[in-house]
Amino acid sequence: MSMSKKMKWMVLGLLGLSLILAACAPSVPPTPSEAEVAQQVAATQQAKATQNSVETLVALVTQLSSQPTWTPQPPCPVCPTQVVQVPTAATTAESTEAAQSTPQAPADQPGTKCFQFAFLGDVDTPPGTVMKPGTKFSKTWTVKNTGTCKWTSDYDLVIIGGDAFGTSKRGDIPWEVLPGETIDLTISDMTAPMTAGTYYSYWMIGAPDGARIGYGPAQQWSLGIQIIVSND
Repeated sequence: MSMSKKMKWMVLGLLGLSLILAACAPSVPPTPSEAEVAQQVAATQQAKATQNSVETLVALVTQLSSQPTWTPQPPCPVCPTQVVQVPTAATTAESTEAAQSTPQAPADQPGTKCFQFAFLGDVDTPPGTVMKPGTKFSKTWTVKNTGTCKWTSDYDLVIIGGDAFGTSKRGDIPWEVLPGETIDLTISDMTAPMTAGTYYSYWMIGAPDGARIGYGPAQQWSLGIQIIVSND
């Protein structure tokens, strides 16, 4: 065999041997880039978070399924039906009469307080008096000193609410009133409003120390005025 043919077969042999060795060599995975590594880490974290959420939801459903059922109960076994009374002519008349009447309180027990009084009645201008706009009028109440102290000129009638009817909001006690005595107290020179309607005014006795005293169980009731102004 010539030299050139030997060289040719040696080259072919070496080439074939190289191919065989390359095929048998273990494969080496390519090195991932930084972007690929970051993407793989993010995918792993998202998968882990999804798994945690699923596990939490499963635990919550299991807990709820183990709770006893609850049926809402009515506030009362049999709730009473509200009864609405239809007013009649008789009940309307009674209500009107009661609204126009001044409450009559029993006389306070004498000797229990220094300053207290009992209301005995209206002398004039009873509640519900009808008058023309601008009418001049006065109001007088009869009261009894049921306290242990004497009333002097330092005591006054003072308004505590309602319409003053053009007054100075004060009225005088004309003379001394001893315990147990009765006196008529008057608010004078009042003028009815010019606008039609129902008007009220509330008065108490004022002590020198500024206290405002009414009558009744707790001395909380005032002497009242109620007039109806009408153009008719």
